[in-house]
Amino acid sequence: MFMNLEVERLRRYMSKADMANRLSVSVDLLNDWIYRREAIPASKLRALSQLFDGCSVEYLLRTRSKTSRAVSLLLERG
Repeated sequence: MFMNLEVERLRRYMSKADMANRLSVSVDLLNDWIYRREAIPASKLRALSQLFDGCSVEYLLRTRSKTSRAVSLLLERG
């Protein structure tokens, strides 16, 4: 799972539907990217970086972060 994609989405109070809409993709495809079932095209990686105020692609694609446990708990609660 690309946890930092979720961290940045939540930090901006953005729903998955909003994020998918801004990237011109479906929520299902967005979930496939987040859960690493589909590769994210380079053009969408650039769009994600811009969407999240210049966060680096390396940061967004990091699979582990110090906040992983806290974010996991937040996601479980809805």
